[in-house]
Amino acid sequence: MVQELLQVLCEELALPRPSASEKKTFLLTLGQARIEFTDLLPGVSMQAPICPCPEKKREEFFSYIMRANLLGQGTGGARIGLSAEEKLLTLSLGLPYEMNYQAFREKLEDFINYLVYWREEVTKFMKQTTLL
Repeated sequence: MVQELLQVLCEELALPRPSASEKKTFLLTLGQARIEFTDLLPGVSMQAPICPCPEKKREEFFSYIMRANLLGQGTGGARIGLSAEEKLLTLSLGLPYEMNYQAFREKLEDFINYLVYWREEVTKFMKQTTLL
């Protein structure tokens, strides 16, 4: 399912086909966003790095992120987490149901918008902590 949806997206946007792995994951670069798609059969999950995790005032920052994650209100239903190495903040969205291309594209667009938003928010947070 994911492969077909990504194929239509790539044709529509004149992008090269995404690279695939054996784990049914596909990596697609859209501008500054590198998004990994996984086929959930049915459905799709998306994950992308936001940026390196701030070093200063981590506890305060994690509290801020937890409020954003609460019921998905600050993330559009996605969730902010840490990479396995705890060095990168990631944004993840699971859509465990069948969907048509239009629904997929709308969810992807929202996902990218939240990704950009959180990159900006983390940058603002880091600037504020260096001024304090």
